[in-house]
Amino acid sequence: MFWGEAGSMFDIQAGRVLRSRYRLDGPLDSGGMGMIWQAYDLAFGRVVAVKFANPAAASTIGERNEMLKRFEQEAGVTARFTNSGVPAVYDLGEEHGQFYLVMELIQGHTLKTLLDEMDEGETLELSVTASIALPICDVLAAAHRVGIVHRDLKPSNVMVSERGHTKVLDFGIARVSGAAEDTRLTSLGRNPGTPGYMSPEQYRGEEVTGRSDLYSLGCLLYEMLAGRPVFPQKDEFALRHLHTTVPPDSLGALREGLPDEVLDLVHRLLAKDPAERPATADEVNRILRRYLPVSGDGPPLDYISPDPTRPFRVPFAPEDTPLTGPRVELPAAASPTYRPRADAKDLHHEVRRLLTTEPAKAVDLLTEHLPTLGEQYGLRAREVLDLRFDLAEALLAQADRESASQAYTEIQRDTVGVPGLEVDRMRAEEGLAQCD
Repeated sequence: MFWGEAGSMFDIQAGRVLRSRYRLDGPLDSGGMGMIWQAYDLAFGRVVAVKFANPAAASTIGERNEMLKRFEQEAGVTARFTNSGVPAVYDLGEEHGQFYLVMELIQGHTLKTLLDEMDEGETLELSVTASIALPICDVLAAAHRVGIVHRDLKPSNVMVSERGHTKVLDFGIARVSGAAEDTRLTSLGRNPGTPGYMSPEQYRGEEVTGRSDLYSLGCLLYEMLAGRPVFPQKDEFALRHLHTTVPPDSLGALREGLPDEVLDLVHRLLAKDPAERPATADEVNRILRRYLPVSGDGPPLDYISPDPTRPFRVPFAPEDTPLTGPRVELPAAASPTYRPRADAKDLHHEVRRLLTTEPAKAVDLLTEHLPTLGEQYGLRAREVLDLRFDLAEALLAQADRESASQAYTEIQRDTVGVPGLEVDRMRAEEGLAQCD
């Protein structure tokens, strides 16, 4: 429940009808500057989302007024878009001093949820990453052309709908060219943005431009392709130092097999100097669109739901078209080396099954397939590393300590000093100790 301007208690509960039109059905999300409920528009007979401003997020009257400005700005900025990559705004209302937005309801998951559900070290296919990034580029390009800078592009502000369409959310702290005032409120009154995804100029409180959003987009691309944030830190002071002064670890060192132009693009997007970044979101679009799936392609090799490749693979498909389906095998020449390692994962599961009962068979399988997989995807790729450990364990299970020791030594050599692979290095050292 919230308190209105006159001090009256304002109940937000299922069944309440706002302005004799919007029936609240249940909460969807809460936190930060607002809370979102699913509702039913009695006038038009449709399901909608209602976003309430959250006065509890503001501790002073000044912060409350600033928060309401942000809320009104989100309504105004979002309503200006006709782009399908931004949820439609239907209405802006007020009930007993409590403001709310009525918006298109997007059923699906945020990019943050998709990333959080991935196993440690797991990455998104380049085709999946491009499918998520291209609609973001389209939204940013449209925004930047009319002088709007989002300023808070992050995984929780990107949603993939159940049908696979990517949406950019929350323009509440956007900078709008020509606006009389600049809404600067964040949860603690700091510079607009979210630590971990802010550009260096945002951290320093300098003027932001469209290239500031492109830096945040670079952070998203890096995280999707590397399986970890640009700087996997939690401390905000450390993040400020890292984003403003420290070059990120090379994406190519964390994820082998990516095309050089993609590595170069991410490197330029994450440049500390805005002038060194791509000039426009359209430039990013032109590079990444080469890696989109095309009509008729099969679904991603790794299961992902919702599937952001679907609008590109099966455009205008009827509702009963399966969201996922059997893999379509392409000719070897058409199979890019950056695709996930589904075969490696299948081999890993089979080898783990054989380890305790038939280690010799496990060794034979790995000896046959591991060299090819390592050459194609790189010896430090997550799936390949798992197989290398499998081989070492299988050799040890056969009492071939010399060969097992050599396998562990090679893993240790390939992982020492590589950010993100510290656990693998320690695991290799533990394996070596067992071989003594």
